[in-house]
Amino acid sequence: MLKQNKFFSIISITGTALAIMMIMAIIVTDSVKNVSVAPENNRDRTLYLTFQEVTWMDSLGVNRGTTSGSLEIETVKKYISQMETPVLISAHADPYRPVSVSTDVSTEDISLKRLFTDPAYWKILSFSFIEGRAFNEEEFLSEISNAVISESAAKKLFRGEPAIGQTININLKPYRVIGIVKDVSPVFRVANADIWTPYTPDTQGGYTALLLTKSKKDIALIKEELRKTERKFQDSERTKTIIFTGPKTHRIQAMGIWGSSDDEIIEEANTQNRKIWFILIVILLVPAVNLSGLNLSRIKKRTPEIGVRKAFGAKRHIILIQVLCENLITSLTGGIIGLILSVIVLFQMRNWLLGIPPDSAIPFSTIFSIPVILSVFAAVILINILAAAIPAYRASRMTIVNSITNNDKLS
Repeated sequence: MLKQNKFFSIISITGTALAIMMIMAIIVTDSVKNVSVAPENNRDRTLYLTFQEVTWMDSLGVNRGTTSGSLEIETVKKYISQMETPVLISAHADPYRPVSVSTDVSTEDISLKRLFTDPAYWKILSFSFIEGRAFNEEEFLSEISNAVISESAAKKLFRGEPAIGQTININLKPYRVIGIVKDVSPVFRVANADIWTPYTPDTQGGYTALLLTKSKKDIALIKEELRKTERKFQDSERTKTIIFTGPKTHRIQAMGIWGSSDDEIIEEANTQNRKIWFILIVILLVPAVNLSGLNLSRIKKRTPEIGVRKAFGAKRHIILIQVLCENLITSLTGGIIGLILSVIVLFQMRNWLLGIPPDSAIPFSTIFSIPVILSVFAAVILINILAAAIPAYRASRMTIVNSITNNDKLS
């Protein structure tokens, strides 16, 4: 059937491929940002706290001003870390700018990305250690200056020499290298860095708290406990009140949604989701309508063949299934090509779609996941039904005489 009308086949496959490419570019982009794979293998169970609003009051309870910004480490230690519902609680700080690093092997300063964190961070995330280990609780509490570095950072700093046990100078402060991990792609916003060191009480930067839940069912319980934590803070401080924004799920955090309340955040997330669904529906309908016209023209040329099949006993549903199955082969071919094209588009436009540098790696485990494969299949089935259902239904309803004489009248 594909060889009988090569031009029609090429148009059908190309139309399907382009539609699938656009759909999958959106779905794969979403998958890369949200699928749970190492090192962020707990994305679906991780909640984020990044923002707090503090209102200051005098002894009479009069509002003297409000400040808002990133979490303060003292608030994390005294209140958030005392929460009981989360399985693990961690905090990390991103200084927002690279640091200058040097070694005895290379006295030249090298600019690298640094992340301040704690021992729980290494339990929530799953890094691949090439050598050594992460710093533990005892070392963290003792404020021992240990560091974990990435594989590429080790090559830049030590030029092939052993790195474990060596000293690196970060902004002129010495740190001992105790672990080396495989490089982390920038698509993993929480895990990506070149150097990881323990934070201290005087560490500057925007803190983010990670709350690991047992299951998604615990999210409501954690929100309730967080509200209790706010009241606990107010009772102990008395001169000020605090409001935490969130906690946010990974999907909402990845959307970059900000708001002063949970309701605003949820409403903004719903608005963005509706926009995405609208775009997907339009992308599905436009090519499906065009392909439906092509299918109708093709089936009209085959009505004598369909009439002969019906004369030999073929039922309506047999004719319907035949046309749908034939079109499904074309749709599947276009779907496979579209998926390949979507991956190419994602790699070529990673800076615009994912907000990462053009030369950054994208792990294939974030692209070819089960949700992505199922989405491809679902999109192909929908396009097949939308493009072939009406022509197939018309063909199945035509009488034998009208089919053989190529008459458009239905039974």
